Parts: sequence; C-alpha cells; structure tokens
Amino acid sequence: MAMSGALLMLACLQIVNGMDIDIMSAPAVQNISEMFVGVAIDSGVIRDKWRTMDFNSVKMNTLAQELVPTYLRVGGADADFLVFNQTNTTGYAFDMTVEEWDQLNNFSMQSGWNFIFDFNVLLRKNGKWDPTNAMELLRYTKHKGYEAAGYELGNEPDLFSYLHDIVTPSQLVADIVTLKNVATSTSSRPYLTLGPDASNITEIDYFHQFLEAGGGQIVDKATFHHYYMSSTLVTVEKFHNVTVLESLRPQLELAMRWGKMYAPDTEIWLGETSSSYGGGALNISDRYVAGFVWMDKLCLASLIGLKGVIRQSFYGGNYGLIDVNLDPNPDYYITKLYKTLVGSPVLNITQGTDPNVRVYAHCTNTRRARGYEAGSVTVYLMNIGSEPVTVDINGGITKHLYILSPGDESGLTSQSLKLNGILLKMPTDGQLPPLNPVMHNGSIELQGYGMAFVVMEARKKECF
Repeated sequence: MAMSGALLMLACLQIVNGMDIDIMSAPAVQNISEMFVGVAIDSGVIRDKWRTMDFNSVKMNTLAQELVPTYLRVGGADADFLVFNQTNTTGYAFDMTVEEWDQLNNFSMQSGWNFIFDFNVLLRKNGKWDPTNAMELLRYTKHKGYEAAGYELGNEPDLFSYLHDIVTPSQLVADIVTLKNVATSTSSRPYLTLGPDASNITEIDYFHQFLEAGGGQIVDKATFHHYYMSSTLVTVEKFHNVTVLESLRPQLELAMRWGKMYAPDTEIWLGETSSSYGGGALNISDRYVAGFVWMDKLCLASLIGLKGVIRQSFYGGNYGLIDVNLDPNPDYYITKLYKTLVGSPVLNITQGTDPNVRVYAHCTNTRRARGYEAGSVTVYLMNIGSEPVTVDINGGITKHLYILSPGDESGLTSQSLKLNGILLKMPTDGQLPPLNPVMHNGSIELQGYGMAFVVMEARKKECF
C-alpha cells in the first residue's frame, strides 16, 4: 500500500525526541479475553424515556454490532431508584415498563451483546434487600425467553449515606446471596454475579471491606468504579497530563492486592468507568483529547491484571461513545480499533526516555484482525506532549500503522477523528468507514498529541 498523505506530513516534521523499543524482549505478563472491553447504558436513560435513543435506528444498531463481542451493563446511580412494572411506593423510585424491558433485551440480543442488569438494592424490608420486585422481573424474563449474562445489586453503595439508607459491606454480601438464589430459581443457563460496584479504591474502603466480609467468594467479578475527576474540574490540559494518567495506577494495584488477599480466584473489573464523573465534561469528554485517558486506562488495566473494563457509556452524557444524534465520537473508533487489533497476552514493554510518550504492547488479535499471522505484536503509542517524537520499534520490519489525529482544526477538542489523515465518517448508516493501515518501514514519526496503533509482523514466541 502506498504511503498516505498523513505519513508524508509526519515525515516532514522536525523530530526533537527519539526512543528505541524492543518488543522481542518484552515478557508476557497478563491475559485478557475478547470481552475485556464492555459498555454501559445508564439507568437514567430509562428514567428519561430513552432521550434520543432509537432502537429502530440502523445506524445505532450498526455501531452496536461492530463492538461485538461485548458486555452491556445497564446500571448506574439511577439503578437504585428503578422499579419494574409497579406503582412507585418508595417515594423516590421510577417505573420501568414491560415495554422498556423488552426493548433493552431485544436490542441486546439483536446486537449480539451480553446483557448485565443492575437491580435496585434500596428496595428493603427489615434491614435486608426485598427481592419481590426482582422476582417479578425475573419471572417475566424467563417467560419471554430472555437470558441475561449477569446481575448486579446496587450501585456505589458506599455513597448511600446521603439517602439515609446504609447498606454495609457485610449486609450487601448477604443481599447478593439472596439475589443469586432468586436468579438461580428462574435462570435456564449460568449467569455472572458482579459487585460491589464501589465508587473508588482507598486503603480502607467499601471494596476492601466487601471482599474481607466474604464478598469475593460470592461474586464472580469483583467490581469498583473509577473516574479521574469531577466533570466540573476538567480542563483540556488535564486529559493529556502524565500525573493525571498515572493517578490510576496505584488504585488498580491496590484493587489487585485486595483481590489476591481475599479472593485470589475472582476476577477484578472496572465495573463502570470513564473520564470524569457527573456525566462527563461538556465539549471535552466526547472529543479527541478524551482518547488519551480512555486508551491509557484500557492499557494500564490490562497490564496490571484486571480482566474487564465497562465503559460509561455507549450512549448518554458527555462521555458517550455515540452522541445524541447517534453518531460515533472519537472514542468509539478508538474502542473499535482496540477490540480489533489488541489481543492476548499482554506484554510488559517500557521506555524511560520521555514521560510524554506512553507505550503499551499486546499480542495481536489475529482472529479479529484478519490478515495478521500468529507472532504479530500490536503496539499502542500516545504522545501527550506538543513536540513530535520518533520511535524505533525493534523486532519486525514491516509495520502496519494506524495513526490517529484530530478530525478538524479544533485540534484536541475536535469531535471527529482522522485515521492516517483520512476523516472517519460513516458512508451509510449500515457501514463503518474502512479502518485500514498504511505499510511502513523504519522509524515511526508521531506528531505532538498524536496516537497510533502499530501492528508488527514479528515472530514473537509468546504470541503463537
């Protein structure tokens, strides 16, 4: 394939920094599945009667199907206000109708997604969770032939004090046992149980206490949430700041430590996560610059050993992968490329010459990324600084470059994305634009604030 205009442009840049990366000596340290990246739809979208979501939209269904295989988690803060098909009796609940439940399940099945539903833990009686409403929903689900992949109970229970309803970690363990018993009685196939969906990780916190109380042996996936900051505090600069990116690492390491201590056989997941909490930052969380925090989170989570990351959200808020017009934001295409190119195992690859260049590597997903052979390696590069860099990757000759850049003159706040200099835009509602690489030999020159996937036709022994 001929060199694109993007590469010609990059070749003309003055290179002021350089580094060498040796993929052949990088050890394999973790494994992930093709389901590593999932998506969420917040329960608040149900409260708002789907907003501008259109389950009959060809475009929305195309964008959903292109992320297969994936989990769909329906949950969030409004999950603990949701009541299925009955009159509101708690004073702060809202109703989810039979028709809305049908729409969710049909959309999930049509998309090929694996559906995880978060039940309302604040439906309580005598200090315990009351499963009556859940049983009504589960019986209807079984009658309709729907099959959920998993269930959760409650969202961020460590923050319930503002509602004057405290669900302690040990009580949540008992409540989840009740949920499992109820679900087992109505399910026709195995399902996952996830929790506690704590809001964050600290030395002594809800997640830790839940695992210590035996929760790690009760759930299949131990979950917590992560956002870098409040949406009211976001600036463009913070989304490409190395200190902000690195603030995630100790939280992931702490979660893994608690998991190994109390539940060594239970996977740890980021059960809900995005850039900033409170719906995402207007004109920032849905823009090109948000790709830095999203991709760095995926790469760090897999490197440290987490087994799942659920993106808040597929649709809804300023951090949606698709916008209110059901068009893909930059993070949608980054997610699609990640799910296509990034496989297992995870390689521990480092560079110590420039803190503004973030480098990660995996074996290539040769099943989804057709045309690549076993032994290939996918390297992900981010240049979060303003100066261009040159990178030499040792271990392969021909490189397949997927260079990402802002889609227009808005730069970091562009809501569109270019791949190898070509604007990504759906040609029809039923088709994604081609996500093709350009072939390249020699050094890779990456502009300031550039991102790239690089697939190396190597013969890495860990990748066979």
